[in-house]
Amino acid sequence: MNLKTKLSVNSTLLFAFTVGLVLTGSFLLFKKHRQDLYYERLEDSALITAFFYFEKDEISKVDSSRYQTIEIEYKKITNQTIRIYNAKTKELYLRDDIDITLTDKDLKAISKNRIFYFTKEDRQFTGLYYKDNQGDFIIVVSGIDIVGDQQLNALGLMFIGFYLLAIPFNFLLGRFLAKQTFRPFEDVIAKVNTITTENLHSRLEMPTVSGKDEIKELITTFNYLLERLETGIKLQNNFLKNASHELKTPLTIIIGDIDVSLQHPRSNEEYENVLKSLRKDTFHLKSILEELLVLSGLELSEPQKMETIRIDEILWNVLEKKAIEYPDSKVSVNFDNIANNEELLSVYANKDMLFIALNNVLDNAIKFSFPEKVNVFASSNGGKLLIKIVDKGLGISQKDQESIFELFFRSDRTRHIQGQGLGLFITMQILKLHHIELNIDSELEKGTTISLLFP
Repeated sequence: MNLKTKLSVNSTLLFAFTVGLVLTGSFLLFKKHRQDLYYERLEDSALITAFFYFEKDEISKVDSSRYQTIEIEYKKITNQTIRIYNAKTKELYLRDDIDITLTDKDLKAISKNRIFYFTKEDRQFTGLYYKDNQGDFIIVVSGIDIVGDQQLNALGLMFIGFYLLAIPFNFLLGRFLAKQTFRPFEDVIAKVNTITTENLHSRLEMPTVSGKDEIKELITTFNYLLERLETGIKLQNNFLKNASHELKTPLTIIIGDIDVSLQHPRSNEEYENVLKSLRKDTFHLKSILEELLVLSGLELSEPQKMETIRIDEILWNVLEKKAIEYPDSKVSVNFDNIANNEELLSVYANKDMLFIALNNVLDNAIKFSFPEKVNVFASSNGGKLLIKIVDKGLGISQKDQESIFELFFRSDRTRHIQGQGLGLFITMQILKLHHIELNIDSELEKGTTISLLFP
């Protein structure tokens, strides 16, 4: 069952329940109203009966025959039966022609309430307690509201007919309205089905109708999804293209060195030089693979294994690694500005990720400024930890500053220095995850200062 049919069925069921409830309630209210009206008519008849029967002794004999004629005609017109009881003895004073016996309980209820309404065998009864100079009497008038029943039957048939006709009409109308409502969705679906990886640049057209509705929200959300997919696929394609190129270069060098060394016999010293070159290129290849693995496993939502760590401990571990990789390098660390505020060195972060980020920043500073010394300063900025890594290297042009954090970017001025163009991209992703602000201040041929402001 599609949504249009489901919506039509649900709306019809709701309509059937609501209208059925309203019609049933209306019918019952009208029935109760007719019943109350008829009880009041019987009460009026009881009062008239009291006048006829208990005031006859005050009427002259000349008028008594005429009075009896009026009484007979009155019974015919009202279609009601009348009986009168002595209130004390319960003796039947005037009998009617219906075979329904009233119990002592009924007569006591009339005496107690003075006026009492009740129903027996589909007949409505009104009992009236009447005091007269001849004694106390109970007048009981009963009848069947034939006109009221006919009206109720006609009303019931009309309600049933309306109900049976309204349900299918409501379903058809709901089906039509659902089709009109879902037509924009069908247009969106048709447009979406035309979008493939070849035309991800396509976007859904926004309806010209003013105002904001679910269709516009859906189109906006889907266009945003297309934009992210297009960006992701472009990044993936660029990544694969550049990664294959970066991996291909050291592999080509390794294969070339092996082919050259195999062309003719060489001395042990020549083989040793070839092996050293192969070792260097192999480490280069290993470095590329390690950074690609780091990049592929880097979650862009939130870092895992967050804990409180000391920045100075991570920094010393990085410097120990750099001392092994660059034994002739010089790095100076100065934490004097926060000597009285060491709690700033404790941050909430992922230890392994932060190690990678600081390692990449220091690695670039050492490589691009060698043999000049690199200085690391720690200070407080507005109650936050600020670390500056200052080198006296080649510097970064204003144009390159906007691109150095892009994947596989390599500046033309530094292509002679070994690198993969992965380190700073990975570093920026890690810093974003930790909400660490990075700022670059660089001048060509004078050096670069990288500032890291921790949250």
